[in-house]
Formats: sequence, structure tokens, C-alpha cells
Amino acid sequence: MDKSKFDIIGDSYYEIETGEYAGPVDGWLGEELASEDQVLLAMQKLLQYETELKAQQLAMQSVVERTKAMVKDKERKVQWIQARYGAQIADFAKKQLTGKAKTWKCPWGQVSFRTSTPSFSILDEEKASYVIPLTLDAIKIEHKVYKSKIPREVQLTLVEQYPELFSMTEATENFTVKALTATDTEE
Repeated sequence: MDKSKFDIIGDSYYEIETGEYAGPVDGWLGEELASEDQVLLAMQKLLQYETELKAQQLAMQSVVERTKAMVKDKERKVQWIQARYGAQIADFAKKQLTGKAKTWKCPWGQVSFRTSTPSFSILDEEKASYVIPLTLDAIKIEHKVYKSKIPREVQLTLVEQYPELFSMTEATENFTVKALTATDTEE
């Protein structure tokens, strides 16, 4: 390993260009795991790192939940003052406007008045589609194919007869290596 491409932070190497973790400084494992002892050591470190990660995630979650509660409390205060005094503030601000002005300002905020344009809504699209003139080109008919409804035999036939329209991927074997299990994290 060319150590000039890495920064040492604490007990770890980090790539200078990307900032990615690049392994421990003490070199407790080489490039390849050559014995059962090395595999067991790697699994032990994996468990340690996953445990540390889970602890950090739980700590972060705790902080986030407390912060959300604090935000919720502030939202209630904002909603209360808006509900209690919002209309009165708007009435006062409206009386302060002169000429074509649409915004009243003070050091702590502003009140803006705008006239919105009417909006058109369709309450029942299916029924509406029968009464809208077709010349407007406002109705689009869509088709959707549900793959899950096509039986396996039919899928294979379609792939064989129409390779330009259908394809089938090969089955693959996947694996996951982890040390911390779900039951380890339950409270």
C-alpha cells in the first residue's frame, strides 16, 4: 500500500482524494485472509464496527427525536400566534398600506397581500372525460402492463417469440456478511 495516498486520522487510513475509509493503521489484517484465525479476527472486527455503528445510530436517533419534539413545540407556538392574532395583524397591516403597495413591513416581519387567480379542479375524472370535447386533446388514454399477472410459462414464451420486446435475466446467487443481528439490536 502506497501510504502517500492516505491520511492518518486516529487509528485509521483515509484516502486523500476521496476521504473514504481505507483500513486500520495497525494493519491487523493483510490483503488476504489466509487462515481461520484471520477470518475469525475479521468477523470479530466486523461485529465491533457494526456494534459501534448501531450505537452511533441509536444516539443520533435519540437526538433527532428530541429535536423533533422541540420543533413540534415551536410549531405549536407559531400556529397559536397565527390563529390568535394573524387576522388582526393582517387587518392592521392592510390599513397601513398606501397607494399601490401590497406589502407592509416592520423590523420583525412583513405582511403581503396578493390576489390569486381562480383555479379549475376536476372532481371526477372518469365522468369528466365523457363531457370534455375531444377536439381539445385534453384526454389521454393510457395502458399499463402488470408483469406479476403474466404466468411464468407465458413469460418464457413471450421472451422466445418476441426477443425485441421481452427479456429474462439469469438467476444469481447473492450473499450478505454481517455480525450484528436484528435480535442484537432489539431493546
